[in-house]
Amino acid sequence: MLTIRKFADLAGTTRRTLLFYDEQNLFKPIQVAANGYRCYSYDQLYQLKFILQLRRLGLSIADIKQLAAADQPDALNAQLQPVLAKIQGEIAALTQLKTTLLTRYQSVMPATVPTELATPAILTRPAAKFWCSPQSVGCTDEAISELYRQFYELVGPLKLVDQHESGFLTALVGSDPDAYLTANFRIIKAVTTAPAAQIPVITRPAGRYIVATAANSRASVQRALASIQQTVAKQQLSIADQYWQFNLSEQLTSKAGSAKIAIEYQIIVA
Repeated sequence: MLTIRKFADLAGTTRRTLLFYDEQNLFKPIQVAANGYRCYSYDQLYQLKFILQLRRLGLSIADIKQLAAADQPDALNAQLQPVLAKIQGEIAALTQLKTTLLTRYQSVMPATVPTELATPAILTRPAAKFWCSPQSVGCTDEAISELYRQFYELVGPLKLVDQHESGFLTALVGSDPDAYLTANFRIIKAVTTAPAAQIPVITRPAGRYIVATAANSRASVQRALASIQQTVAKQQLSIADQYWQFNLSEQLTSKAGSAKIAIEYQIIVA
């Protein structure tokens, strides 16, 4: 015979657990002495260890009591099926979190941008692939917030914290500041895994780009566009129609944009 404390040590559990199981009529001592001391036999170890493992798998005390009453292997299989499904779901979620963190900590070189607002510079950009929202919307808080919600539901909300480029894409011919007011925008996010089937993927071509930094406000963006337009005219450049806008921080402040943004146009080589 073993005392409750020695039996708990043998089973790798606690005295408190054994008392609780006794109160719940799940696992009882083989004998209770006149002085109230609980005694256990070595043979009880095997039953208790089985119970402890079922608890570790997530079965409730009520489930285990029901299984003990049924004493049928098929009944245990049926109880463990939802446990397996839950574990598989948790593994999938943790795998996704791990992938996001590994992606974040991979070497991501920040894009070079001009430090002064509305002061264009000509920079070389590599080719890059981006997920792109299927829809485009006007530049209103309501429209952009809804597009943002839909887009990150499709690509996965964890992409918000993977530290890769995000922003907007639109057609804005000639870097026209006035046309910006009525332009429709699509959300873009750098592709870091296999593209989702339902999300279009676009490529930013490699090449030289004229780039200007702006604050995240309509007036500042229009000034940056005007400065690009002036530089293009002065240097007799030819630019593509695509307006690329990139966030310069993960922390978004307004209209799904960071406090400062980069505006980029590809320079077309004749």
